[in-house]
Amino acid sequence: VLHGSYLDSTSREGFHYSRAILVENEAFLSELRAFARAKEAAGYSRKELQETFGFLLFDKEQEAQEVCQTGLRVNSSSISTL
Repeated sequence: VLHGSYLDSTSREGFHYSRAILVENEAFLSELRAFARAKEAAGYSRKELQETFGFLLFDKEQEAQEVCQTGLRVNSSSISTL
């Protein structure tokens, strides 16, 4: 999934990853499930509620750990690329 998820195909040659980590935070997953149930009850389709992946590129592992612990909210970070 990581290697096939470039918005621009020319980006493929510009990124070389040393490691990828899948983060599963139970508190955030519970929040996501509740959000999805509410949206489904409001009439959103399965396609609209389909889960996708998001990738963040960090310069330091500590930055990644902080986001994994605190979450990432709109306008709560200086990160501008997802």
